[in-house]
Amino acid sequence: MKRRGIRIQLMAALLAIALGGCNRSAAAPPPSPYASAEQIEMSFRGQSFSLADDDKVAILTLAPGSGPKNRVLKLPFWLGTNILVPGVLQPKEGDYYVISEAVLVKTLGSPDQWLIEAGSSLIKKETVLITTRTHFRPPSKIAPETLPKLLPMIVQFAGTRPFTRGDGKTVEIPMLKEVSLPMKWRLAGAIPGSYARFEVR
Repeated sequence: MKRRGIRIQLMAALLAIALGGCNRSAAAPPPSPYASAEQIEMSFRGQSFSLADDDKVAILTLAPGSGPKNRVLKLPFWLGTNILVPGVLQPKEGDYYVISEAVLVKTLGSPDQWLIEAGSSLIKKETVLITTRTHFRPPSKIAPETLPKLLPMIVQFAGTRPFTRGDGKTVEIPMLKEVSLPMKWRLAGAIPGSYARFEVR
């Protein structure tokens, strides 16, 4: 009888260890600080927005008149692919970002496909921007110092596209698809001439 009791206790202990291991392996990952795809699509698809003054993370609110004033969501800024900076994750296809500090370079043979330079204020990389409702006007000058800036936009990473450089080498350039309209200009007066002109259709 005593042996049977020991056996039962041993089996209970092994069962507890096994269940504990299962619980640890099935533990949910920590919650993301960023908005979900559903939140972004429902709140910002085809809408303008306001951007808080934070250079670490994009803090978004709906533009006045577009929804509840207290709705605040966060997204990472787009820094590009293969950025070797501690804490910066490699972009995943389908993820949402905010482009800021980007400039419009040239159209890519279609009024809705543009080559832009996007990233941080220090490092900008060539990127393809595919627009839907926002139609930018081509820059009148193409000197690097006069390229028009883009108002921040919410975009979705859509993978990469191969381009052949002048030396014949093929490179993969990231593609971003428009999600929101350009950010609502919050300061007094008209949007400065240093920003790309656009129409919304």
